[in-house]
Amino acid sequence: MSPKVPQAYLDARRDEIIQAAYQCFEAKGFHNTTMQDIYEATKLSPGAVYNYFSSKEEIIISTMQKNTDWSIASVMPFLTQNQPDTLAKCLEFWLSRVREDKNNKYFNITLDFYAEATRNKDIHKAVTGSHDLMHNVIIEIIKQNQQKGLINKKLDPLSVARVIGGMIFGAAIHKMLDPNVDVDAYNQACAAMLTGVFATPPRPKK
Repeated sequence: MSPKVPQAYLDARRDEIIQAAYQCFEAKGFHNTTMQDIYEATKLSPGAVYNYFSSKEEIIISTMQKNTDWSIASVMPFLTQNQPDTLAKCLEFWLSRVREDKNNKYFNITLDFYAEATRNKDIHKAVTGSHDLMHNVIIEIIKQNQQKGLINKKLDPLSVARVIGGMIFGAAIHKMLDPNVDVDAYNQACAAMLTGVFATPPRPKK
């Protein structure tokens, strides 16, 4: 009888495969990445990789789930702060990620996920599940702000969360198309919309 492999070892090896695959996706996009690329990146045999993943699609979904776990862990501190400007700080954090994402690698892969979700039902399920998890955290922040009277209570929290997500990925798309986009100025405009200083009050008539 062969000795039982510790779960920690299995988890670590699985994470190594995900990380290696992610690097391949960064370099080539996941459509152009082959399983052979992943074998070479992991320095594992095909059989060893298939012990953990049955297909490239399963690796893609696991990669996205790993990103979601990191994203939620990054946003959770904003939820516990429960401060008046929590939502603006959360947006600022994500836009800083856009600014610091060299060659747009992180968001390029994310946009690949979204594009593939329109054609692949399993990836669609994974993407929408990821959105639901992220939205749930942002919704709690929005509800905190609504209870304090900082956000209009008549607004649907999910819709507000989606608008904020649109701001973030809008910035990523603009930067992908034009590397010189001023993300800090973009953040100022978004923050003005969130904090109610975007519109200039009309001047009184003389």
